[in-house]
Amino acid sequence: MKSLIQKGFNVLGNDGLKVFLVRLKNFTIVKLKRLSGKNEFGDWLNLKNKYSGERLFVLGNGPSLNKTPLHLLKGEYTMCFNRINLLFERISWLPDFYVMTDDLLIQDMHQELNSEILDKVGLGFFPDLHPSNVSFKDRIGNRDNVYYLKTDKPEFSKDLPNCGINKTVVNAGLQIGAYLGFKEIYLLGVDMTFADRSVKKENSRDWEAKDDDDINHFDPRYFGKGRKYHNPTVHEMMEQFKKGKQFFEGLGVNVYNAGIGGKLQVFERVDFTRLFDVTPEQELNKLLSGIEGINVKGTLKETFPNALLVESDKDWDDSKRELICNSEIGLRNISGKIHDFIPLGPYQNKYVFLSRKFYSGTNDNTVLSKDQA
Repeated sequence: MKSLIQKGFNVLGNDGLKVFLVRLKNFTIVKLKRLSGKNEFGDWLNLKNKYSGERLFVLGNGPSLNKTPLHLLKGEYTMCFNRINLLFERISWLPDFYVMTDDLLIQDMHQELNSEILDKVGLGFFPDLHPSNVSFKDRIGNRDNVYYLKTDKPEFSKDLPNCGINKTVVNAGLQIGAYLGFKEIYLLGVDMTFADRSVKKENSRDWEAKDDDDINHFDPRYFGKGRKYHNPTVHEMMEQFKKGKQFFEGLGVNVYNAGIGGKLQVFERVDFTRLFDVTPEQELNKLLSGIEGINVKGTLKETFPNALLVESDKDWDDSKRELICNSEIGLRNISGKIHDFIPLGPYQNKYVFLSRKFYSGTNDNTVLSKDQA
């Protein structure tokens, strides 16, 4: 109850009385629906501690993912969120777990979710009914790989399906990971760095992007033109991460920040690359496996002997089938070239860009199992 009262005061302070009354009305409707509905969430007991002894990598969607050799996650347990499907063509693995808790996102991308994501991920987790009175279940329905959450209270919980969103889907994901039995959880791409953009503001919470210029995520199209999203209130998210740290420590769950850069200092930092023991050849196979027609050899240059070596931005040639550049040039060009090229990397401080005229990316048709990884 205390958390709900505090949330009410926050809404009043940020959005004013009108928005507060709308949200209070929606919350009341949700309570009435709870009393009259069936409230079916799935067989959660079947999931409890199912992955005990394993480690989990939880991916936020910050721009630092472009600096991270995500191909190393092939064969690991992973959890991803929201528009992670934009990354599928660039990685040789698919998420074991997928979570979405945003009421604006489910309204904006439920068709995308059903057609591009749920058939490719292992398990999906969603609120059945968002506190704003938006039904996820009506848009997703019953699926064998979908479990529903009860997100009515903004609190951390070990007794799922009760699960607080707590300002960010990452916190919901961490509660799910702990319930599944993971005791070692590594965060990636939870950068907590949000630059100003040109947006249409309906209120302090609900925004709409004007252009495909999202610099706050790994792809400029993430919250691109016409996409609606919530104002990222960093200070509130940071406070919830602090509460979460104490909560998970009490459960014996160790959460680490393995991301590159960013401002999230709440969790102990670790070096992502030191979590893996692979040779350069093994790493190259992880990077390129799943792309049809590629015969992986010892190095990038041997694998792509006809690739253009880009040593400066002026060397770039859009007509080329493959281009290889250092990571600095690659990171600088992802945003501008994403419509015409598939960027893969970083690998050994290099990026390779594959022309969409000749390549269709990875993970288009099949779900890779752990045995295939």
